[in-house]
Amino acid sequence: MCFGPHQVLLSGLADTWPARTTWTVDQLLMKYGDTKFNISQRGVRNISMKFKDYVSYTKVQRDEDPLYIFDAKFGEAAPGLLEDYSVPHLFQEDLFAVLDRDQRPSYRWFIVGPERSGASWHVDPALTSAWNTLLCGRKRWALYPPGRVPLGVTVHVNDEDGDVNIETPSSLQWWLDFYPLLADDDKPIECTQQPGETIFVPSGWWHCVLNLETTIAVTQNFVDSNNFEFVCLDMAPGYRHKGVCRAGLLALDEGGLEAFEKNACCDDKSLSYPDMTRKEKRVRINSSRENQNCEEAINGVSKSYNLWKQGFSYDISFLEKFLDEERDHYNFPWNSGNCIGQREMREWLYKLWVGKPEMRGLVWKVIPFPFSIFFVLVKLGFCLH
Repeated sequence: MCFGPHQVLLSGLADTWPARTTWTVDQLLMKYGDTKFNISQRGVRNISMKFKDYVSYTKVQRDEDPLYIFDAKFGEAAPGLLEDYSVPHLFQEDLFAVLDRDQRPSYRWFIVGPERSGASWHVDPALTSAWNTLLCGRKRWALYPPGRVPLGVTVHVNDEDGDVNIETPSSLQWWLDFYPLLADDDKPIECTQQPGETIFVPSGWWHCVLNLETTIAVTQNFVDSNNFEFVCLDMAPGYRHKGVCRAGLLALDEGGLEAFEKNACCDDKSLSYPDMTRKEKRVRINSSRENQNCEEAINGVSKSYNLWKQGFSYDISFLEKFLDEERDHYNFPWNSGNCIGQREMREWLYKLWVGKPEMRGLVWKVIPFPFSIFFVLVKLGFCLH
């Protein structure tokens, strides 16, 4: 089942996994009942719970935003889980794999959640891509193309270091309160993921997930040749390009937006996705919801959609136009929101250059983003002769 030009829902990739039959609540409870897993909840950090206690919680909870297991270190807590699945052959390439374990960012998660839990709207860190395989239960997915901020979501971009913060309702709240306000043309791409199915989320895509019943899944983020430039761009100094990568043209200030609108090229070639040319509809709302806040939100959707159609393109050549050339690697602090530090970034590019000669064209292309040419020439000099 294919949604569009990039994001895909696949079946059959997990048919041979032991997890396909053993990752049920009852079987995991018998094997890992006393194992502690990290718990995720909005506004709460660093909480862990024994699996048997978590299962007991799920049976009695009536929370509006339930706790769910979202553990990036499950391979350390329960090594046996790593033996129950393998990376699908379509997603084998992961350029972060050249980094040592203590250098590479978190990239894989064991996920267990009851009905009504889920992941609120977000773009995956560092503009990585991801695959997510469901082993138990059903998940409801909603996705928007890059640069199209969902209704009810606000993106804040720090003017100093470009750190991007997102204010978003919970997944359940969005489906109940915001989804009904959308006209058909403004609704996200949607699907219900069934056990055994794998969804691929490309770089930069907004997505939101709601568990329709108790679910068990595994997911991994990765960098490959296709999104390598986007990941490097995300870690470049400055701030405008970071916001544009997530919020589209709405991330620009008034001056920058006016300049873009004045110079925007509106021909079809500048549009990345075919459904960008759909005719815009204003959202119709029930009289009970006609209030100022709602009207402002609807107007925001229309503005975002209109700007999106004017020429926003999720293309590396387009996005790098918004880089601030004055913010170089040495004179500005490294963004605290970056998935790896400056030292790890240097080490990563160095290892790719030395260990993957076929990558040198791409590595050289992105060097001007976060690093001084002089530094890289010194570091890689013996490889350039």
